[in-house]
Parts: sequence; structure tokens; C-alpha cells
Amino acid sequence: MGIRERKEREREQRRGSILKEAKNLISRNGVEGTSMNQLAESTELNKATLYLYFSNKDDLIDAIVFEALEQLEKLFTLAGLEASTGLIKVMRIAEILFDFYKKHPAYFYTMNHQERRTAAERLETPYAVKGNEKAAVLFQILADCIREGMDDGSIRADVDVRSFLMLFFAHIYGVMQTMYAKADVYEDVLHLDAAIIEGSAREMIAYYVRNPSIGK
Repeated sequence: MGIRERKEREREQRRGSILKEAKNLISRNGVEGTSMNQLAESTELNKATLYLYFSNKDDLIDAIVFEALEQLEKLFTLAGLEASTGLIKVMRIAEILFDFYKKHPAYFYTMNHQERRTAAERLETPYAVKGNEKAAVLFQILADCIREGMDDGSIRADVDVRSFLMLFFAHIYGVMQTMYAKADVYEDVLHLDAAIIEGSAREMIAYYVRNPSIGK
């Protein structure tokens, strides 16, 4: 291995270590509660070194979001291989998203943070551009599943695909935000645990798109 290759490998390893620690901090403190100063202290690097890898906090957040989207693309693709109808594929993707967000709070917090940004707040960082391209791929995979369901009769033919795409992700984001923020309240007051809330949320998605003529 040459000097250039070794340095590039070391750079990627350090970048990975920074991202890993950033995700740990975000899992504990949320996006707004995590700063580059905290990250520098946690990684035992000075801020100048951090900025060699990520130009600012927005760039760091965009990198984490892109990493999440890459993983979701692989999971969405597998969902399509394992399912027999368009409806089953759509519901499998919903299940994947819930599981993914529960297992990886840092990914959920960063992606939710990006969703809540206004157009004026969005910066065109290199990772943001790549993230937008990857998000478009995920939307297309889901859209293809919906259209497949229309063709095979498992999904009703009058579903507006573009509207459903927006509602699908917004619905799951909203439910997950509720579970992260108020799960204890719902358990104590309404005696609802997270599994019941998630199950009902998935049933609502299925009820909206399922072709009623074929039953459940």
C-alpha cells in the first residue's frame, strides 16, 4: 500500500470515528443539543481538525442523513425481493422504517431535523446534494411498489401516488416523534405501549391504500 492510499484510509477511519461519536451525542442530546464543541471534546480533537472533515454542523448532519439514506436504500430493495404483491411491499417498507428509526435514534433525529427545515434554511452542502439524490431513489422505490400494487390489484387504483408518498413519510415521522417524545405519557395515561401505537399506524396506512374488493 502506497503512502497516498494509507493516508486516505486513515482519513476515512477518522471520518468514520467522528461520525460515530456524533451519532452517539445526537442519540443522547438530540440535534439541537449537540454542538461541534461537544464533538471536539468527545473525540479529543480540536475544532480545526473537525472542520477538515466537515465544514460545519450542517455538513455533519447532512453526512449522517446521507449515511442513513444509503442504508435505507438497501433495506427497501430487500423488501421488494421478499414480497409478493405491491401492498405487501408497501407495508414491509413501513415496517422497515419503524424498525430503523427505533434502532437508530440518531438517524431519526437528524432526518427529522432536515424535514423540519424551511427552504431558506437548507444549505447545499455536498452531502445534502447526494442526500437529495438518494432520497429521490427511495421515493421512486416506494412509488414503484404502489404502482405494482395497482397493477396486481392489491392497491386501489385511485390512489394519488405523489400525495401518498408525502403522507406516508409524514405519517411515520409524526408517529415516531410522538413515541420518542411522549411514549411514557401514553403508557401512564392511556395505557398504550409503543407496539400498539406503531401497529395502529401501520394499519391506517394499509386501510388507506388496500383494494377493498380483495379483503385483508
